[in-house]
Amino acid sequence: MNQVRCECGYAARSDAEQQVVDEVLAHVRQDHPDLVGQVTPDVVRGWIELVPD
Repeated sequence: MNQVRCECGYAARSDAEQQVVDEVLAHVRQDHPDLVGQVTPDVVRGWIELVPD
């Protein structure tokens, strides 16, 4: 399971890496607009942790 946890408490989890990337980018646009442009898909991929499902 791929997972990204945000410092604000938000978490995205999915078996599909791209789904996690898309969810995190949407979260950044909605809740952290100051980071839009800095948080790219490659940055998000670097944040992904593999966790047991």
